[in-house]
Amino acid sequence: MKLRDIVLTSLFLVLVLTFGGCAFFPAEDEVLQPPLRAPDGIEYKTVEVTRGTIVDEIRGFGTVETKVGSTVSFQNTTGHLKALHASSGHDVEEGELLAELHNDHLLEALERQVLYTRLAEIEYEKIRRTLWGLDREAAEIRMSLARMDLEKAQEAVEKTRVYAPTSGRIVYAAFIRTDDYVPSFLTLYSIADLTQLNLRIGDDLAGKVPIGATVSINVNNNETHYGTVVQVPSMNPTDAFDRNIAIVDSPTLEIEQINLGRSFPIIYERARADDVIVIDRQLIRLNAGQTYVIVLADNIPMERSVVVGISTNSHAEIIDGLREGELLVR
Repeated sequence: MKLRDIVLTSLFLVLVLTFGGCAFFPAEDEVLQPPLRAPDGIEYKTVEVTRGTIVDEIRGFGTVETKVGSTVSFQNTTGHLKALHASSGHDVEEGELLAELHNDHLLEALERQVLYTRLAEIEYEKIRRTLWGLDREAAEIRMSLARMDLEKAQEAVEKTRVYAPTSGRIVYAAFIRTDDYVPSFLTLYSIADLTQLNLRIGDDLAGKVPIGATVSINVNNNETHYGTVVQVPSMNPTDAFDRNIAIVDSPTLEIEQINLGRSFPIIYERARADDVIVIDRQLIRLNAGQTYVIVLADNIPMERSVVVGISTNSHAEIIDGLREGELLVR
């Protein structure tokens, strides 16, 4: 083939590939502009923006206990138990006999001393009326000594007995049987002061209520009482067995309304707002750190940034970005 033919053939192939290659690739689509309005026939599920109240609260339970109390034990006296005169749950009056040790020999000695003292008093009265001088003085001395011995005998008996130091309810009674040995200072009873009650909070709620906070207490499903947090876990000793507790003081609680040891629902309001815009939290969206909702205007859904205030598990307060009456797309 001549050089001229070769050149013409090559040129022909280049032209064919240049203009015919376009058939191997699809034509580029035209860029569509966003519609100015939503297509006809689309219906959106919406909810109207309204105002209301939102409360961020924590719920838990508190156990009723006495604010103060007293304990009962034998002081510097040991012996074997004669009788316990009260048991747990009983209401007692101040000065009521609660327990005593075996003291029959002391009671006998006391009874004898009562008689000796009376004889000394009678002798003194006889001499006082008829005699003077040393005989009368001697009779007076014998009477005084008898009275001193009587006082000691009474004290010996009283050391074998313990009485209620205050009125209240027995919330603890030691498990001791008759004739058991009782050492000094062993707690026999704990007496609760029924005029001063509070609530003990544990679990998660104890660590979330600050000192001085006000909480509401639901008593018997129909009474609401209020109390103040007076003790929180950070105030308790680090080695305390029940360190993770908080104490609520509620002056209006009365023993007639409740039982010691019973638990009642407690609510602590961390935040509250009235007459504000409140929406379902599921309507709030997050993207790249932006908080927004979908607002429907003229049947066109549009994103709008919002500022969230108080938020709970189910609802949120919208501080800025929405107006009452607008429609949100679910």
